[in-house]
Order: sequence, then structure tokens, then C-alpha cells
Amino acid sequence: MSLNLLRACKVVFTRHNFILFLLITALVSAASLQRSNRVMPTAQAVSTSIVISQVYGGGGNAGSTYTNDFIELHNVSGSAVSVAGWSVQYASATGTTWAVTNLTGSIPAGGYYLVQEAVGAGGTTPLPTPDATGTIAMSATAGKVALSNLTTALTGACPSGAAIIDLVGYGATANCFEGTGPTPAPSNTTSVVRAGSGCTDTDQNATDFAVSAVPPIARNSAVAAFTCGGGGTPTLNINDVALAEGNAGTTTFTFTVSLTAPAGPSGVTFNIATADGTATVAD
Repeated sequence: MSLNLLRACKVVFTRHNFILFLLITALVSAASLQRSNRVMPTAQAVSTSIVISQVYGGGGNAGSTYTNDFIELHNVSGSAVSVAGWSVQYASATGTTWAVTNLTGSIPAGGYYLVQEAVGAGGTTPLPTPDATGTIAMSATAGKVALSNLTTALTGACPSGAAIIDLVGYGATANCFEGTGPTPAPSNTTSVVRAGSGCTDTDQNATDFAVSAVPPIARNSAVAAFTCGGGGTPTLNINDVALAEGNAGTTTFTFTVSLTAPAGPSGVTFNIATADGTATVAD
């Protein structure tokens, strides 16, 4: 093979590689562009005052206890917050239309606020007295709930902006949520409830919420406040008992155990023990 032919082959081979390189680069660039333009369906609504603490859409459905759906709010701040002119809003899991229930009054520090929604054909027990009432029919298994400081209906599948105080996407198919994913899926007989008695808010719906016990416990403004932060941990108290023991037989002593605030989702445990030989003549 002559030198000129070798050079020609080398040039053709080199140009072929160059053209292939350009095609690969173009494909990679297009893929990168698609990734950069992809809209992730997440919302970040950082609340330092009122949060959505529980969502239940199974009211009146088969097997349910409660006759109505409900949305529960909790004041995580250290002072009362007015919700006059605010609203809770609901959209289906992939919907763009939002239904509105207006709120009134205020929520004290650590207080709860119960919003009653649509009634179903089933269920056996009415909700506790609601603090606000609407007629929104919510899905039992997946949807989106927003707390807004306005009464104007939100728009779009995943709204954002200063009007949104908190947002919860619940169930596997919800396409708008805080953090990396929606909450676990509730059901006709369970709600999704925020951890820490409503105090846990890391802007991660997937981990801030868990599926409730059966049936869920709806909390309204009559429930004892649970203050988040330094005052949020309940104190356990045991009363003193004075009783003549006697010198024979068995004497029963009854001690009353109480908490200064509602227990968290994990409950409260404590141990009791006796100490022999500690009684004195004065006792």
C-alpha cells in the first residue's frame, strides 16, 4: 500500500471517528438538556407557626369509624396565631383544581384546630366538635392538602409562593409534596399524622408523617395544647399517698399517674420499684 493511500485511509478513519464523536456529544448534550429542564414536583413550604398535622379522607367510607373527612392543624409556635382569612385547600393526587375551606379564629400556642370536611354514607362516629367546617370530598388514599394565608383558590398541580404556609402530598400517586416524596398511603380506616404530636417538620412529607392507628384520633381546640420545643416534652407526675398501713394483712395504695401534655405517637413508659427497709417510725 502506498504512503498516499495510507494517509487517505488515516484521514477517512479519523474523520469517521470525529463524526461519531460529534453524534455522541450531541446525544449527551440533548439528554443533559432534558434533565436540566425537568420539573421536579416538589414544594417547600417552611412554616414556623401553623402546620398541617393530620389528614384523613376515609370518613364515611366502608369500614371507617368517623363519618367525615378532616384536616387537622397544629400551632408549633410559642404564641397564638390568627387564621382569620386563611384557608385549607385540597386537590386530587394529580389534579390542578383546588377546593377551598375558609378558616376563622386563632390557634393558641401548641393548640390544635380541626377542619371537618365532607360526610360519607358510612361510618359510625361523628368527629369531635370542629373548629371550621367545609364540604370537600377527599380521597382516602392519595391527594394534596395546602394551608394558605389567603382564601383564593390555588392553581396548578404544584403551586408555590408566599401564600402557602404548609403543604402535604399524601399517598403514592400525589405529584406535589415537600421533600423527596409524599407521605405513606392512608386508607378508609387510617389517617396520616405528623410525628412528635404535630411538632416534627423537616419539610419531608415522606418521613414527617406516618400512618395512624385504627381509628385515627382527631384533635380539636378542646384538646390540651402540646407546645413544641423546650416545653413540648410532657412531664410525668405521680401523686403522694398517705394511708395507715396497719400491722397485718395487705393494704392497697393507689397512685395516680398523669402527664402535663398529650403523649407523642410513641407513648410514654415508666418503671415502678419498691425499696425494702426504708420505712421509719415517723412514717
